[in-house]
Amino acid sequence: MINNTIRIGTRGSKLALYQAYRVQEELQQHYPETRFIIEIIKTKGDKILDVALSKIGDKGLFTKEMEDALFNGDIDMAVHSLKDLPTRFPDGAKLGAVLERGDIRDALISLDGRKIKELTADDVIATSSLRRKAQLLRINKDFKIIEIRGNVNTRIRKMQEGYCNVMVMAGAGLQRLEMEEYISELFDPELMIPACSQGAIAVEIRDNDPLTADLVSKINHLESFIATEAERTFLGTLEGGCQIPVGSYTKIEGDRFKITGFISSIDGSQFIKDSAEGEISQAVYLSAKLAKSLYNRGGDEILKNIRTEILSNPQSDLSLKGKVIISTRPMEPGDTLPELLKSLGASLISFPMIEIIPSKVDGHMTEHVSNLEFFDWIFFTSKNGVSNFFRQLIDIKGNTELPENVKLAVIGHKTGLELEYYGYAPDFTSEENTAEEFLQKFSRRYNPENLKILLSLGNLADDYLFNHLSVHNNTHRINVYQTVKPDQTDPGILEQLRSDQYDLIVFTSPSTFHNFCSIYDPELIGKLKMGSIGAVTTRAINDAGFEPLFTARKSNAEGIRDAIIEYYQL
Repeated sequence: MINNTIRIGTRGSKLALYQAYRVQEELQQHYPETRFIIEIIKTKGDKILDVALSKIGDKGLFTKEMEDALFNGDIDMAVHSLKDLPTRFPDGAKLGAVLERGDIRDALISLDGRKIKELTADDVIATSSLRRKAQLLRINKDFKIIEIRGNVNTRIRKMQEGYCNVMVMAGAGLQRLEMEEYISELFDPELMIPACSQGAIAVEIRDNDPLTADLVSKINHLESFIATEAERTFLGTLEGGCQIPVGSYTKIEGDRFKITGFISSIDGSQFIKDSAEGEISQAVYLSAKLAKSLYNRGGDEILKNIRTEILSNPQSDLSLKGKVIISTRPMEPGDTLPELLKSLGASLISFPMIEIIPSKVDGHMTEHVSNLEFFDWIFFTSKNGVSNFFRQLIDIKGNTELPENVKLAVIGHKTGLELEYYGYAPDFTSEENTAEEFLQKFSRRYNPENLKILLSLGNLADDYLFNHLSVHNNTHRINVYQTVKPDQTDPGILEQLRSDQYDLIVFTSPSTFHNFCSIYDPELIGKLKMGSIGAVTTRAINDAGFEPLFTARKSNAEGIRDAIIEYYQL
């Protein structure tokens, strides 16, 4: 018997949500008595938006956190772009279904509608894919190609703002978002061979869950499943990934099957391409055979050189070598602080003193979120304020759509990136760390009077913005998340602090400091080697009668890193 409620995990971008809603709708048609709900899960690839994909690797980049939720029982299935899935599933997971495949082709987007043959070396072409880069350079070795990250809406906005004048991305994504008007040309797959499984929506399930397997089998499109399984076999045989210049595409006509694949160097100068065809029953065998053939004809050397180039990371600066640094904030997927410190020779120990949980939806929140068109502005002061706002928006309205009239203001670059993840660009960004500085800058630009403003905050945020904005504006506040004290702490780390087996402990908010003080020996707090993420946290430390060794100028991972380096250089 099917459960009454089935939870579908997905990333939170507009495209990912489109795919999840598509799965939800198809399942609902087969099981009208079952409730299918969407759960948004953030992945490492969603959180690191300012680093090239090839530099952070692609093993589970957009999937691991969803698989963790699957294994923990938080969701019953996970919806992915199939090309994002590693070719080998982790133990306990498997591919449950592939929906009928969309367009496999890559799309060219240019500001003036030109096609690939009309582009010159003066054009700046943006792409996040080494596969596309290699094939573009085969078309014209003088093309200027730059890296671009972010979802579809963010990339197009960046192009319109002058970051580039041409982009290449998957055509299916633009079509699914009803943004075909931006497409100047869809590449012939012979000219631009697609990524393996491009255009396919996948449903991942637990291996030991026959009920869910039977449920999703009803939406599996057999021909798409066969074609993508063959392409994934081609990729897996080469042990390739999203960030290797490898691609393939298949054709199925009746009982006949054909696959075309390639391996290339990053600059396109070395390029091996071939095809194989036969009976459809041999699709997987033919795909593996083709991959081995390309590998033995020089592909092995190409791939070896690429991996060496990508993975090479000489550590000439080890200014923090041997330093043991304890961080009091939760270690979220995609947190760049561990890698930043590791690259300098330090190690980071996570000792979270807060836990972030979504607020329960109540009548007050439902009223405001259901009537967002009433507001002129929504203010976000943190990444958590953004992500939990959209979580509540989905719970209440079933989508992430915002009214066109509403403008968005954020504190900090990272908060802006979080907003862009959901497909929206901030209309106002303050890089200042405090609500006071944020409001001063906003007031200088907009002189806010008679505005309707919604503040999306956490439960511990003070009322500074609300009180000052309410003087001349109609201001409302919703607490979209709760900052709470963790149930447990690691006694080993406490002992490490008491025995002075560390170099720094960094407090990342007033709450992390206060919660730490509630579990640590009061007479030893003054002996701690403390660092502070910013002025607000330092104020909390000062109010308790203590002084941190340093205060970071920027309240983010890079700011902490720079402050630590500067402290040890003094």
